[in-house]
Amino acid sequence: MQIQPTTLTQKGQVTIPAPVRKALGLKRGDQVQFTLNKKVAQIKPAKKFSIMSLYGSLKPKIKSGLTGQKLIAWEKEMAHLAWAKEANK
Repeated sequence: MQIQPTTLTQKGQVTIPAPVRKALGLKRGDQVQFTLNKKVAQIKPAKKFSIMSLYGSLKPKIKSGLTGQKLIAWEKEMAHLAWAKEANK
């Protein structure tokens, strides 16, 4: 598919032509990844970020002593108490 050329701005930015955005399924705010092979650049959508990909990557500053099932039970109890508090307002 031949696409009309686009102009490089002073800041090194280009507008990705609409047919290319549509073909790649790109929407506002999406990130793209470039691959350079000699003098040929390829563009593809970057992997979507998921907050769950960060799960477990940070260590807590305070050790609570709660792990596994105890931690799950504690979280459920805290959620239950929060709901009860809101319901009684």
